[in-house]
Amino acid sequence: MFAIPWYAVIFISIPETLSIIGIGFALFNINIALGRSIGAGISVGVVSYFLRLMLIPPGIHIIILTLLLTVAISCFCQIKLCSSFVAVLLGAMILGVIENVITSLALNLTAKTVNDLAANPWLNIEVFLPTLLLASLLYLLIRRLSFVLYNLNMR
Repeated sequence: MFAIPWYAVIFISIPETLSIIGIGFALFNINIALGRSIGAGISVGVVSYFLRLMLIPPGIHIIILTLLLTVAISCFCQIKLCSSFVAVLLGAMILGVIENVITSLALNLTAKTVNDLAANPWLNIEVFLPTLLLASLLYLLIRRLSFVLYNLNMR
């Protein structure tokens, strides 16, 4: 896994974390206050920056961030740890699929490689923007249609 500059944390990691929170928790009908999700997003984004500087295998990196986000949301929002874990996992899986498809398409269309993304952080940000747009549209669609996969809201 390649290291990312601090500004990539602001433009990629934090919005990505907010998208995971928004989509995952919306699908389980759990409302998270925007301020609390921003706090969790910034916390996980900062940790993501430092984790990428360490020699940790990519799979372990994802597991650590998923568990950290689960605990952060559970603590910040007083949500059961199990409910938080399920919502974070689903949000991460959905965003992962969107990001994988869009990044693959963008790299194929531009004839760039993953090495180009590592060498040019702004290219990485440009490739992430369509992912963010699609994730935002999905979130708005879920909210607009009041689509709930399973109701975990016990309040």
